[in-house]
Amino acid sequence: MNKEIINDEEFGLICKYIKIRNESNISQRELAQRIGIAQSTIARMEKNMHSMSISNFIKLLDALGYKLEILKKEE
Repeated sequence: MNKEIINDEEFGLICKYIKIRNESNISQRELAQRIGIAQSTIARMEKNMHSMSISNFIKLLDALGYKLEILKKEE
């Protein structure tokens, strides 16, 4: 993944998602089929070659049994 293109928060989020997908033993292809997008879309997002829509990212997380939340920054 090319961290230089994205900010630290987005990089961390994508890394966490990849870890969850790998630990769940779910391939990009299987995940793509579950939510109805192309496997190449997931591959490009994971390599930071494509910015996935928030809607599709939420669908990915949901298919893995997770959800996205917004938290207030600590001061």
